[in-house]
Amino acid sequence: MTELDKLDVKQMRLLLLLLEKQSISRVAESLNVSQQAVSLQLKSLRAIFNNQLFVRHGRGIAPTPKALSLGKMLEGVLNVLEGAVRTDDFDPEEVERTIVISSTDYAQQVVTTALFCHFRKIAPNLKLIIKDLEIETLTESLTKGTVDFAITIPDFLDSNIPYKRLYNESYRLVTSAKSTLSAHIKIQELNNHNHLIVSPARANLRGSSTEWFKKYQVERNIVASIPSFKIMSEYVHDSDVVAFIPKRMLPDPKLKEIQLPDYPPGFSVVLAWHQKTANDPFYKWVVEQITLICSKLD
Repeated sequence: MTELDKLDVKQMRLLLLLLEKQSISRVAESLNVSQQAVSLQLKSLRAIFNNQLFVRHGRGIAPTPKALSLGKMLEGVLNVLEGAVRTDDFDPEEVERTIVISSTDYAQQVVTTALFCHFRKIAPNLKLIIKDLEIETLTESLTKGTVDFAITIPDFLDSNIPYKRLYNESYRLVTSAKSTLSAHIKIQELNNHNHLIVSPARANLRGSSTEWFKKYQVERNIVASIPSFKIMSEYVHDSDVVAFIPKRMLPDPKLKEIQLPDYPPGFSVVLAWHQKTANDPFYKWVVEQITLICSKLD
């Protein structure tokens, strides 16, 4: 018998937990076992792989490069094994689960509202928790399972997070519904107006699509930057600004659309999840349902 023959699924899971929590005490607490039991299993893993795997670091432990490499491989192995023992047969009307979706305020208005109504019809025992997208902690939330799915744009995702494109969105120019501004203007006329931008990732007054504006010799006078689209109409309606808004958020009674000959590049809306759930029949079904809802938006 080789050392590798001694490796079992529980030890694989333990190694992944140690990588996630980087603390023997926190792993012991999550498994409801003693710290000594975790230490003994870690000792066995060190013997199997002939590597320290973890070294003391502050109040916790830090993984060696070997442990990090093993983590990626073992996660894939566990995904395959879990997929092999699951059944694809389940009845949506009977499923009793809760899914957590992290999304931008834009996606909450355009996608998750329709998704909620859809689930109420076909899976009445399914519960939804919708959370605001927290870009800095998104990968960690998907990895730990505190978030099941994210509806966002590819730019907000780490390269190791799988995703599926749902649809493409475009921008439209708007101003206050009370404005006397012409319904059609030339792009260069944007230089004559004050601008409001939405910047959920970075709070600044620079905005995006810099190259597009430069191409048309437009230097926007950006007078305000706000974090979400859902409050944009309030800002625009009671002021003299213009702003670009996703097309699917229109019409809005507080806003007036201004036609342009061309528009800044739009963005892709994607559905992201963690690779550990990729083979789960329930998660596959949820992806299918979200895709179905979004196909009606295209």
